Amino acid sequence: MKPGIPLSRCTACNAGFYPSRLICPRCGNATWRDDEVHEGVVEQSTIVHHAAGQKDWKPRHIASIRTADGQMIVAGLEEPLPDSTRVALFDRDGSPIARKMTGG
Repeated sequence: MKPGIPLSRCTACNAGFYPSRLICPRCGNATWRDDEVHEGVVEQSTIVHHAAGQKDWKPRHIASIRTADGQMIVAGLEEPLPDSTRVALFDRDGSPIARKMTGG
């Protein structure tokens, strides 16, 4: 698992997006730079109980995570977490994962 989630950041207005976009919905620019986000706060969470076409599915916790600059990312949770929990973000084989921040 790699720390941080890759963002595409607009070179004109500095808005960040995950997943990446072709055209910035804020300003219409189409030029991007690579960036990363490493933490956020749980806004809402839920459990996915079923997945179509999957056998032996085990329930999974997911959450909407808001980053410091307002970007919303849906990420898997390693454990159930209450709203407003600060989390560290990781990339696990291309999927965003959030883990409760320890300390401070």
